[in-house]
Order: sequence, then C-alpha cells, then structure tokens
Amino acid sequence: MAARKPILEHEMPRVMKVLPRFPLRDQCYFILGLNTGFRATETLSLNVGDVWDQAANGLKSQVSVTRAKMKGGRGRHRKSITSRTVPLNDAALAILQKYLFSRFGSGPVVTGEPLFPSRFRGIRLTRWTANIIVHRVLDRAGLGNREYYGSHSLRKTFCKNIYQLTKFDINLTRAVMGHANIATTQKYLVVEAADIQDAILLLGTGGGRRALRVAAAVR
Repeated sequence: MAARKPILEHEMPRVMKVLPRFPLRDQCYFILGLNTGFRATETLSLNVGDVWDQAANGLKSQVSVTRAKMKGGRGRHRKSITSRTVPLNDAALAILQKYLFSRFGSGPVVTGEPLFPSRFRGIRLTRWTANIIVHRVLDRAGLGNREYYGSHSLRKTFCKNIYQLTKFDINLTRAVMGHANIATTQKYLVVEAADIQDAILLLGTGGGRRALRVAAAVR
C-alpha cells in the first residue's frame, strides 16, 4: 500500500466538514479508522459485540482484533503475529454511540451482527466498498486523485498523527502500529516538501533537534 497517502493536517478540516453529509455507517467506519489504525480488513471483521459490552449495557473501553483476523494471521508465519488491542478514545466512542443508537435505538443490541454490514442483510461490508466510501468522502472534500487515497489512507493518517503526538518517537509509533520492525513504520511516514523546508529553517531558530527528527523520517 505504498502508493496510498495519509490525509495531511491542513486537509483534515475539509474532510471533517463534509463527513457529516454521509450515512452514519460510513462516518463511523472513517472515524474508527482514523482513531484505531486498524487495516480495512481488520476493521471490517469486527462484530457489534467487539465494541459493545452486553452485561454493562454500554460501549467497551477498548477493541481487539484476534490474530486470525490480522494481516498474516492465518499464513505460515502466523505464530509471529499477535492480536492487537486498541483503546477507544473520545472521538471513537462518540461516533460508535451515535451509530449504534441509529441501528438499535433503545432496544437490545444484537452483538452477533457485523459492526459494518452491507446493504444486504447479514453480509459484512467488503474491503472494496470501504475503499469506495473513503474515495467518496475525500472526493467531496476536494482531495482529488483517487490513485493516492484509499481505505489504507486512514491507517497511514493514524500513523502520522501518532508519530507527531509522541514527539517523533519512532519506536513508540512502531509499537502502537503493531509493526515488528521500525523499517515498516518508516514506510508509513510520508514526508512532504514543506516538512523538509521547515526542518532546514528550524536549524537557524533553535529548533535543531526537532529538525533532525523530521529529517530522519525521510531516510
């Protein structure tokens, strides 16, 4: 998925502005992708019960994807793959609450149903359709070229945001992403021309350390 680009910081306000125009299912898929960093197939493997605690009658504080649903989790190297658990932050919890209420109202929540069903009852949303959802949102936001954006852009955006929020801690970002190697994480970190320019300019303003961190992501 090297060709897929993340959504950049200056583009995100336009995306968030148009997102409410889409069905709640599509909104939830998009926001969950931005805030958990799961791959499309992992997100689409979730059932309602993976985010809803029936006994507590409320949302869970975290969501897990089992090894079998992870990339490579069923191949010959599956023993090296582990399940991934991600805490649900405020943004994820808010959209999940709204989305599940739209599906079940105040009645019983059916935990065995797919979290993201297709229009055909009981059938799970496909990765192809998820890709179309992302394209439609980003098209409406004016981001343009579909060749560079897709469902994997959500995971790449998550990675970029985590890297920045951890003050450019590449090893912590690797752990959050569930990568075995830092080299894999580095491939996710797209560096724009403006980042390179800012890094050079920071050298003369006392921001040398930050400049070196930004520049390191280019390698």
